[in-house]
Amino acid sequence: MCGRYDFGKGATDEKMAALINAMERRYPGMYKTGEILPGDTAPAVIARSEKIIPVPAVFGFPGFSGGRLLINARAETAAEKKTFAESLKERRVILPATGFYEWDANKTKYLFTVGGLTVFYLCGLYRIVGGQYRFVILTRAANDTMIETHDRMPVIVSQNEVRAYLTDLAAAEEILSSASPELVRRGA
Repeated sequence: MCGRYDFGKGATDEKMAALINAMERRYPGMYKTGEILPGDTAPAVIARSEKIIPVPAVFGFPGFSGGRLLINARAETAAEKKTFAESLKERRVILPATGFYEWDANKTKYLFTVGGLTVFYLCGLYRIVGGQYRFVILTRAANDTMIETHDRMPVIVSQNEVRAYLTDLAAAEEILSSASPELVRRGA
């Protein structure tokens, strides 16, 4: 599972700076930076009429019968699940991140980053609930650099795959089944 991630902390990337500036102009004070938890409003990137735009979005779909938030969707089965299938076809989202957190079996918290990058991009799905954008993070089986800590990890794309993931379903499906990048783990 991917239940927490970082946005903006320590980012030196020009694209991240541009995103933060765009969010501040359009949505001042309407989103959180730093560690993003379920229920928080965070910057997200969607495609609307072929334009890539930033929006504030709440982390988590409302749970069944008002229960806990749904925060993840398995990339391998999202197309088959009623809760996620339409969003996979029509409403994909990118979540810029500077790291994500995971706990091992001993409850030790770790921060994961992508080697050599200060910013990377998590794939997700969104829908609009009560006038708010809400998102879940897509997960996949852990790669060799993650498996020691947890058996799942978020689907991560490179900057040059963002537009394709958002605008082209066939490309998005290919991205969801492609190899994961090498991760760097450190104590959080």
